[in-house]
Amino acid sequence: MKYKIVFLVLSLFLYGIALALPCLLFNVVPTDSVGVSPSDPNDVYAMKGIELTFFGIFGLLFLQIPAIGWFANPLYWLCCITFIMQRYRFSAIAGIAAILIGFGGTFSAFWFNLPADSGGVSEFTLNQLLLGFWLWLAAPGLIALASFIGLLKEPARLTTRSD
Repeated sequence: MKYKIVFLVLSLFLYGIALALPCLLFNVVPTDSVGVSPSDPNDVYAMKGIELTFFGIFGLLFLQIPAIGWFANPLYWLCCITFIMQRYRFSAIAGIAAILIGFGGTFSAFWFNLPADSGGVSEFTLNQLLLGFWLWLAAPGLIALASFIGLLKEPARLTTRSD
């Protein structure tokens, strides 16, 4: 029981730190480069986790492919809830799914540019994954690891059928 609380608190701490730290580094580039001078290589924007969480919801509404990674957030919370309920198998599956969806959706931003303004003048191109991103993925990973430990600690249950 004690290890469960420690893992959960540590995971929630990692998640909170990830929301506060910069997660993704974007280059800001003009959408129409015809007749426009090349963009400044120093024109970058580091987006914090809380911003990504907020804008991810809007990205889903506007059908942006990289916004699929936002679904890792509700999966993470499902992972935490099922972990507390001692449904370790489901918690481990939800944690692994959160990692895969979060990484895959966010990684797709390397190929799909995101709108940087409402006028369609510039776009964000993903340049780098920062520490906050990795901590964000570590949070469900820690719960998944703790769930595997919980599965190993459970006594082997044999189901018997009475005929």
